[in-house]
Amino acid sequence: MPKSWLDRRALVRAVDHVAALDPDLAQIAAEHGPPPLWDRPQGFPTLLHIILEQQVSLSSARAAFERLCAVARPLTPESFLQLDDAQLKSVGFSRQKTSYG
Repeated sequence: MPKSWLDRRALVRAVDHVAALDPDLAQIAAEHGPPPLWDRPQGFPTLLHIILEQQVSLSSARAAFERLCAVARPLTPESFLQLDDAQLKSVGFSRQKTSYG
């Protein structure tokens, strides 16, 4: 697997750059520091997991991802595209997220 271009040092530089442009973000960065740099496997399943994490709790997204993995085996673009909207909703995709594909 190729090495990620984003390491901790690059993340801190990016946060410093954005903080210099936006006083509100500067305050948040000063209080909380840079966000975590999560190490995730590359690939399609990770992309879907990240999409599921948008606007819901991480535990809700994890549960939805596990349900998705149970109905699309193995979880590939091909197996995912075989699922209809009702199946996607049943595992935890919102109406909006079912329209992405």
